[in-house]
Amino acid sequence: MPSVTVRLNVSAQEVLDFYQSSALNVKTTSVDGRSVVFPRRLLRTMVTHQGIQGLFRIHFNEQGQFVQIERLAP
Repeated sequence: MPSVTVRLNVSAQEVLDFYQSSALNVKTTSVDGRSVVFPRRLLRTMVTHQGIQGLFRIHFNEQGQFVQIERLAP
């Protein structure tokens, strides 16, 4: 199953601003330098009082559709 690993460091205020915007996607860079765009809805379960921090692996199926996101490290 294809996957990409990303490190996110988003403050609580930035998360709030993000969810109040009309943006539907998150754009970031993977740990290996690839540009990654994924639906912001994937991060809903990863939000804490401090925001979203940590190392995450996003898994996709062979058609490029989201399957799972997991937190690898804080």
